[in-house]
Amino acid sequence: MCFTLSAIAFLAPQLLTDHLQPLINSALSFLGAPFFLLVNFLLLAVIVIAISPLGRRKVGGDAARVEFGLFGWLSMLFAAGMGSGLIFWGVAEPALHSVNPVLKQSLYENTQTSGLALTLVNWGAHAWALYAVFGLVLGGLSTKSGEAGDIAAPVLNVTKGVINSSWQFKLSFSIKLIAIFAIFFGVVGTIANSTLLLRKGLELKLGIESVLLSGLIIISLIVVLYTVSAKLGLKKGVQALSKFNVLLAFGMIIWLMFYVPIKPIIDIAIGGTWDYIQLITTGTWQLESVLKNPEWANGWTYNYYFWWLAWGPFVGVFLAKISQGRPVWQYIIGVVFVPTLVTIIWFSVFSGSAISWDQTHNAGILAAIKADYTQGLFVFFEQLGWQGSILIWSSLLLLLIFVATSADSAILIIKELSSSNKNAHTNNTVNLYGWSFALGLCAFILLVQNNEPLNRSVAIIGALPFLVIFILQLVGFIKEFISEFKH
Repeated sequence: MCFTLSAIAFLAPQLLTDHLQPLINSALSFLGAPFFLLVNFLLLAVIVIAISPLGRRKVGGDAARVEFGLFGWLSMLFAAGMGSGLIFWGVAEPALHSVNPVLKQSLYENTQTSGLALTLVNWGAHAWALYAVFGLVLGGLSTKSGEAGDIAAPVLNVTKGVINSSWQFKLSFSIKLIAIFAIFFGVVGTIANSTLLLRKGLELKLGIESVLLSGLIIISLIVVLYTVSAKLGLKKGVQALSKFNVLLAFGMIIWLMFYVPIKPIIDIAIGGTWDYIQLITTGTWQLESVLKNPEWANGWTYNYYFWWLAWGPFVGVFLAKISQGRPVWQYIIGVVFVPTLVTIIWFSVFSGSAISWDQTHNAGILAAIKADYTQGLFVFFEQLGWQGSILIWSSLLLLLIFVATSADSAILIIKELSSSNKNAHTNNTVNLYGWSFALGLCAFILLVQNNEPLNRSVAIIGALPFLVIFILQLVGFIKEFISEFKH
């Protein structure tokens, strides 16, 4: 099925554009608002869990032991969750929302701070709360939970006593199949999208204008990186790359702040955070009521959240595995609040400095972003001379490795979901290289189309059917606790 859709994208891309995107838009217009309302409740729920007696439990149960240090743990969860997207949209999204205001200006007067606030709605606490819930559901939090990371266990718990063991086996197989489908296309869409920015960077710095040549170079590098990382495993591969990338990201922030005015960054950070808090406490519960055009949410916010849902199966299993032994309160702070704080800092520094530079120097940054999302970052950095060149190459390296650290985590989970117990070593090796090749090939096919909206549509194909499984997982999770408290 994965190769079939990829072949259609390559041979008849117009078919996907004409039929797939309208179909997904219709689904988002119907499911988007209710699902986003559910995510609001999930954010509230994880806060309550963190401060309740449940917060003192350990992920994985009392016998679980912490395997990774604090910095390594935080680095891996952030790199797996959405690191690559911050590079792609770090300058572009808040700037775009400030040029074309989406929120009603009668409610949010400052377009720059409201643009940042809306960006944080898409990338902040709500998204990480969704990931956190996946990790808790799959992390063996209840004493009646199955093995940590078993994606089918919560659903099977719902159907226990309703269907026989034969049907439970079939149900487990179907859940894993849909999860693989969701993960695969969620990551393929991300790789294709990120490669658009990488390709623009190669065109700018090396003069490579051929889509096929630049795409082949980039995809090959990404595939090699995530395959080797996945082969080395969590400690030697995934953790090492994640630590390097987080250090490089903070190095870029510090470097940039040496060469741009600090006051605009502080102003947009404070104003944007305040608008964000207002949106979280009031606006996000009825998002369409604060938008100039309610239909806008289908193409942006709701699309994002189904994208996060597509990533949920692998990020949730990944979080469950790397968070064993940690107190739930620490897990929630680490998975929800620390990444949200980093996201606020990242967008404030990059978008705040770019917007301020454009206004002061009439540099054409905002105009470039309106014309092409991928140009803003490079147009901005080019204004900074040789320091800008260092930042361009650093951002390309950062994006390349962030994509790899997301993909290697996904490959590890897909490999587990698709492997059998027979000839385990041989199957694991074949699965690893097979899925690595499949991800790279499908991402390359999408890259050739050079269609960012199509990438986003492809990324959420698997999320739509997985929504049913996610709801059943939540029901099973709640059922586990009700059963536990009764006994």
